[in-house]
Amino acid sequence: MRPAEHGADPGGGRTLALTDPPRHRQLRELVDGWFAVRSVRALEEEMRDIARSVVDRALERGGCDFVADIAARIPLYVICKMMGVPQSDWEHLYDVTSQAFAAGDPVTRRFAHLEILGYFETLQEEKAARPGDDLVSVLATASVDGERLSPEDVILNCDNLLVGGTENTRIAASGGMLALLEHPGQWHALSQDPGLLPNGVEEILRWTSTATHIMRTATRSVEIGGRRIAAGDRVVFWLPSANRDEEVFEDPDRFDVGRQPNRHLALGFGEHFCLGAMLARVELRLLYGELLKRSVRVELDGTPTLLSSIVVNGPERLPVRLKAG
Repeated sequence: MRPAEHGADPGGGRTLALTDPPRHRQLRELVDGWFAVRSVRALEEEMRDIARSVVDRALERGGCDFVADIAARIPLYVICKMMGVPQSDWEHLYDVTSQAFAAGDPVTRRFAHLEILGYFETLQEEKAARPGDDLVSVLATASVDGERLSPEDVILNCDNLLVGGTENTRIAASGGMLALLEHPGQWHALSQDPGLLPNGVEEILRWTSTATHIMRTATRSVEIGGRRIAAGDRVVFWLPSANRDEEVFEDPDRFDVGRQPNRHLALGFGEHFCLGAMLARVELRLLYGELLKRSVRVELDGTPTLLSSIVVNGPERLPVRLKAG
């Protein structure tokens, strides 16, 4: 919910997240194939290697911040690979995205975000001149309605893909781990039956509901739940509430990795259904699968800190001890 005094959002009408059809569909079609089931499955072995190396590093240390040292790294490394970011720059982007997403100081967050935009300004120029097989090259050489995307539009959409491909998965992964620590019987159920893991991932997505809200402007008058909404009204949809709707979910305040059916809305719906939904599910499955496969014992090593935000919902810091079984 952008304050009116901030003016129009610079990404409005230009990025996937902030654009209506038909342009939204045109932008989405440029990159949709990269996030399709077949493409994600083709990347799965490399994603598994990334998850394995991240868990290895955390186990060597014995203790870590699950948010920063595990949950943040896996989706960031994966989306960097898809975007054609050289591996030598992954740690740099890890540092600046950590500041942009999680720093307590708003000035630090702002400057980190500007640094991300500056990085993609340079990268899109390189990819426009020498395209490769990656997402930034697709955007840097793309045309919509016969016109090349402007460099500014490419940069904004690169930023959009980086944020979308990392932030919510980071928070869902760490929020899911916190839920499993608070409900040890559910972790035991997964360890006894790894076949429950896909269901467990869906329950983690429902339970964490990391993107807290969506705001839309009504295009026509309608009545919903006895409330009249007029054309032009702004309507806010709260995902944590929807994902605990007692008319949809039996015992909605119970965390249950075996829950079926689980028709949650954590990944959105309709035109703006999360582009990276399949990618996020696979990343979560690989992370928890790696921990389960090695019988890793995870214990709290301090008090978790939650994010202070109405935009996203979950841990800011989750100190843990890890030991392979």
